[in-house]
Amino acid sequence: TMISDALCLYPRICKSLTEIVFQKTKGNPFFVLEFMQSLQSRGLLRYNSLQKRWVWNEDVIRGEEITENVLHLLSSKMNGLSDNVQTLLRVMACYGVKIHALVIGYLSETKEYSGIRNGLEEALGGGFIVKDEEGYFQFVHDK
Repeated sequence: TMISDALCLYPRICKSLTEIVFQKTKGNPFFVLEFMQSLQSRGLLRYNSLQKRWVWNEDVIRGEEITENVLHLLSSKMNGLSDNVQTLLRVMACYGVKIHALVIGYLSETKEYSGIRNGLEEALGGGFIVKDEEGYFQFVHDK
């Protein structure tokens, strides 16, 4: 599973954590990543050097509210993005699920959206969007 791979543990060892995370994120890879990072940053998921593995408290994690944490994380992450990336993400949201690279190229030739092409790398690197083999960009949460 994604979680067992990330924690370098056998799936049977982290099965209950995987089930909790899946329940809270509905399996959305973007939310899984954000939720796991949130758990780690708040000490709810930590590496135990004596046991030489990741440890967690299932009861505490089970009680976590995913909606508030993920929305707060996304909001914080969005506020830290450059204007070019924020503009790119707003434009993409207007187009729906996918937008072709040619459309972004065309828009970037206009004065109003001249910086959106510059925001692509940051948005890709930040894990907000992905590019498919057909030249379309889409939000990670829509995959």
